[in-house]
Amino acid sequence: MKQDIDILEDTTLVEEPQILIDFKSTKKQNIKCLNKTYKVVSLFSGCGGLDLGFNGGFTFRSRFFEKNKFKIEFANDIDPAAEHVYNANKDFFNNHKLHCDDIKNVNYNEIPDFDFLIAGFPCQPFSNAGLRKGINDERGNLFEECENILKEGLKRKNRPMGFVFENVKGIMSSKMPNGTTIPDEIVKRTEKLGFKTCYKLLKTSNYGVPTNRQRLIIIGLRKDLGYFDFSLFDQIVTEYNLPNETDNRYELLLGSVLSDIPQNAPQKNDYWKYSPGGQYMVDKIGPCKNGKESLEKFKNKIPISKISSTISEGKSWKNMNPIDMNERFRKIWDNPQIYRAPNFYRRFALGEINGTITASAQPENCGITHPFENRRFTIREIARIQSFPDDFDFPYKTIANAYKVIGNAVPPIFGWVIAKALTKHIENE
Repeated sequence: MKQDIDILEDTTLVEEPQILIDFKSTKKQNIKCLNKTYKVVSLFSGCGGLDLGFNGGFTFRSRFFEKNKFKIEFANDIDPAAEHVYNANKDFFNNHKLHCDDIKNVNYNEIPDFDFLIAGFPCQPFSNAGLRKGINDERGNLFEECENILKEGLKRKNRPMGFVFENVKGIMSSKMPNGTTIPDEIVKRTEKLGFKTCYKLLKTSNYGVPTNRQRLIIIGLRKDLGYFDFSLFDQIVTEYNLPNETDNRYELLLGSVLSDIPQNAPQKNDYWKYSPGGQYMVDKIGPCKNGKESLEKFKNKIPISKISSTISEGKSWKNMNPIDMNERFRKIWDNPQIYRAPNFYRRFALGEINGTITASAQPENCGITHPFENRRFTIREIARIQSFPDDFDFPYKTIANAYKVIGNAVPPIFGWVIAKALTKHIENE
């Protein structure tokens, strides 16, 4: 009997965000804090993508993303590679530096009072690429550290107003031993603490980010603030005229993203070479059609209708001649129903929006290969795809670490939209 085998991350994209819990927002109080700066504690901060979004005050290409009303008071991550990058960019964070330690070792007295807790607790246990070990993986229990810090905050005079948790789509399929999904468990636990909590699956390309990454956003607010209104995300996109899948899609296309990287941008030419086997596959798959010519047209901002239609034709291992395939791929080729015909070695074309860049940056499970050059994207190119500013530096001791911290990051523009929508909700604008 044939069975589906989910051997790599499911790259199926949703066309519309999906609501898992859709509470109607209750009437909110206007807390009259229009001039307030909200203090933030950031956990599992990585290289600072979500923190940068909440802070604001950065430029991506020609767009300036204004300062937000949030200030990072404390940020922590266990990864020295993330610390190295975060602290090299402290100017983006009001000269604030990342505290590098296992969160389990952090003394609560080290954590200042905060209005909001933001956290992207490690996603690998819940991702398909991480084989969905879920709550049984030690890292899957790190939500409890977030829960404990919320409990600590609630004991203080200045109690927190809420929290924002970010994670991968795979967390929706991960379950507790009692069968409850992880998001539902988080809702249950945080509502016991007195928050009104809801969540939604969102696609970042609908919010100004040039990648089809899907993220689950969980937001809990103090009871008097009501359930968060997720429609505010779309209002922010409209208010600030951000590119999205429906309007001004051109800015999100890979050709546009790669067309105007400054010559002096850090790590512009730094890329991680493939293994011999990986390089063989990429060479045999071959480049997307009309790559160089089409990129020049994107540089000149030629309308998409006047650029060859072939720029929308991406590639993968399926474009190989079967004769060139090794035994593993011939087996998949012969039994596509069993293996779901996965998109190994996916190569996005210039006319597409790039897919998720994973932390491993392996060509087998993410679109990490340049459209027409037979190599990985450079560090700067994947930083662009993740919406980091061109002057955000990624110093590294090993080049694999640079790819890892970028792949793990929340896209800053997505974080900025979250922060703007959160402000609009709590200030009842």
